[in-house]
Amino acid sequence: MPPKKKGKGKGRGKKKKDDATLELEDKYKRTMDEIEALKDHLALRSELTRRAQSASAQVYERMTQSEKMLQEQIDDQKAISADMTRQYKTMQTEMGLRIHQLETELGKTQAHLEHAKFELQQAREEKDRSVKDRDEEISELKMKVSSMEKAYEAILREALDGLMAKIDLAHDNWEVKSTNIQGKTKQAVLEFGLNPLDI
Repeated sequence: MPPKKKGKGKGRGKKKKDDATLELEDKYKRTMDEIEALKDHLALRSELTRRAQSASAQVYERMTQSEKMLQEQIDDQKAISADMTRQYKTMQTEMGLRIHQLETELGKTQAHLEHAKFELQQAREEKDRSVKDRDEEISELKMKVSSMEKAYEAILREALDGLMAKIDLAHDNWEVKSTNIQGKTKQAVLEFGLNPLDI
């Protein structure tokens, strides 16, 4: 290998130095560009983070409000449930008292009904006895009337027979008397010299 020349070595060393400087500047520039890109990226990330935090705060606020509303609804439901339970228990107590009252009234009404049925049965039996007694009395009266009719008929027949006998006797007596009177009259007429046929 031939020995290096100093002159040529100096020119190459300077060139190398310029290349290294250029390369270093290029690296510096790239680094600065990267830094700027990183700054922009960091700024973008910061903006996104700020927006995310803002959105997170809004979501947290809405979640807090939702939890508050949910808790209020739960409290309202508990209050409504407690009120409905109280009303149900009150209504159940009232219904129990009403049922007891109605059962008591029903017992009294059934007792009255049984008593009324008993009195009705007695009244029916009394009426049946009265009707039977009346029918028997009517039958007896009919028999008495029939017997009295027969007795009166016999009495009337006997009276009529006696009257007819008296009439016949009176008629016979009248006939006899009439004949006697006619005979006496005829005799008297003859005694006066009259013709009895002229009279």
